[in-house]
Amino acid sequence: MCVIIKSNFKTTDLKISILSTSDDLEKEAKAFDERIEERTKAGFIPDVRRAVKCEYFYKSFFRDPYLIKLFLQEEINYFLEMLKKYSYPGARILDVGCGSGYISLELARSGYHVTGIDISSKVIDVAKKTLESNPFKDGFGSLKYHVSSFDEFDGKFDMVLFRGVIHHIRNPEKVILGALDMLNPAGLLMCIEPSHERWRKQDAAQVALVRSLLSITGNWYEASLGEDLLEQENFPEYIHEVYTEYVSERDKDEKNGQSPNDNSSNGRQILEVLRKHFDELDYTLGVSFIYRVLGGLRGEDNQIQKIASLLTTYDKFCVENGFMEPNGFYFVGQKNS
Repeated sequence: MCVIIKSNFKTTDLKISILSTSDDLEKEAKAFDERIEERTKAGFIPDVRRAVKCEYFYKSFFRDPYLIKLFLQEEINYFLEMLKKYSYPGARILDVGCGSGYISLELARSGYHVTGIDISSKVIDVAKKTLESNPFKDGFGSLKYHVSSFDEFDGKFDMVLFRGVIHHIRNPEKVILGALDMLNPAGLLMCIEPSHERWRKQDAAQVALVRSLLSITGNWYEASLGEDLLEQENFPEYIHEVYTEYVSERDKDEKNGQSPNDNSSNGRQILEVLRKHFDELDYTLGVSFIYRVLGGLRGEDNQIQKIASLLTTYDKFCVENGFMEPNGFYFVGQKNS
């Protein structure tokens, strides 16, 4: 049954604070410790090449190896493309907030020398175990993991990578200046960060339509959603619910979200600081909605894969042509020598 949030559907009604009250690293680490424990107990393998189906994820692309490659592999391909274009083989990379290591692992498999750090000891344990069992050794560079916060870590690198990390910091300039200090001359900073402040009720309306149609055909995990929305009067409330879900990065029944410090800064703030301190080499718009739709698909594998590929193509088309707003961005900057 669809849970409806009461609203009179005025765009100005939803005022979601994107600033956390603190950067409590202990609470942050605990949140990610608990999350990875749940996932690994359910059979999750943090390796895009060895991923397995995992029903623990009811709406995340991590649910299915095909969906992982369709979405996450695109991010990895972007990083590798930018490294090839602007860096050199065997470059030294620091992956900040590496989590369970699926990005670090792919970079190392491409010949780079990678150091992954994270404040969660349990995700680092999982990353190390995944590395130990890695069967893809041809052309492997090197990979080391450390439990550490960014401000406590030291070293010099050719590239510092932040994948969805900076928005957990209230003062993005502090962490970006830290990256500058760690970079060798002409070193690179790469990141993917959310820009939820750009998303609109119009975008949420498209997602509401997609999900309700999928529900009617039996291809959405909320089987009754389409029936609930046959009445026009229910659409504004559900669109409001979808909008809240995307800009707050949490589902309607999710109390704490990803972590205590999630959405502490927004995309506009982060991008302003990045452009202030780095020479911009690339700025690319991210996706609009698929990352919270792909994992909710249900049906036969062949059918799911076709629908997922279509929605991914549609998302990209809409963002590129201005029909939908992106929910994130990619940035590559070079240290000014």
